Amino acid sequence: MPSLPRKRSAADAPVIEPGRLGVWAGLASDPIAEAVQEAICEGRLPAGTRLGEEELCRVFGVSRTLVRQALQRLGFAGLVILRPNRSAFVASPTLDDTASAYAARRLIEADVIAEATRHCTANDIRTLRQHLKAQADAKARGHRSELLRLLGEFHLIIAEIGGNAILGDFVRQLVPRTTLSLALFERRDLPFCALDEHRLLIDLMAKGDPKAAAQAMRRHLSSDLGRLAVRPDSEPTVNLAAALRPGAPK
Repeated sequence: MPSLPRKRSAADAPVIEPGRLGVWAGLASDPIAEAVQEAICEGRLPAGTRLGEEELCRVFGVSRTLVRQALQRLGFAGLVILRPNRSAFVASPTLDDTASAYAARRLIEADVIAEATRHCTANDIRTLRQHLKAQADAKARGHRSELLRLLGEFHLIIAEIGGNAILGDFVRQLVPRTTLSLALFERRDLPFCALDEHRLLIDLMAKGDPKAAAQAMRRHLSSDLGRLAVRPDSEPTVNLAAALRPGAPK
């Protein structure tokens, strides 16, 4: 008979610094990709915006090769759609795509957090609470791009604690899709409850209540979806030079 998973010790707990697992964190090594990613998250580059290579070359004062490398990275991260002979466009997920991704996340992450709750350690809880502080700090500083990365990363940490590599892979595939939808379509006029919901998830894990944690995770992801207002697919007219300037108005 197979042995049951043992309760993890403090030595087994992942040591995770905020930003290491963050959605799109790898883009930080490319200043062009990072600038485009921040402009998308801050609402300066709407869904469907055309990212012309020649214009990007002028904006950043770099070669076409560097621009193409940045666009490839953005495409791999799911932020940009690359179309042969038509340059690149900011991704524009449909409502059906977004709803399907959230439905999959609810199914998978309810099981993930239930398993994580069953064998998490005190060190795991400390890691999650420290991460929540980083989220609150990013929100207080008004750094939406960083906040979105951290909000997605929080779920990746829970998946690591859960210890199921296959389910963790699904979470890593789905989180960037829904984070992109939040970046593009989140309604700013609604109350922001993500941090309170994350705090509740941590508290339920700390209490060792897998059933309640799973239910709270489903509610949390449904709440995220309810904050979105997906607009029709279009190709907005945007001044790239202005949009990619740090601190530019939305």
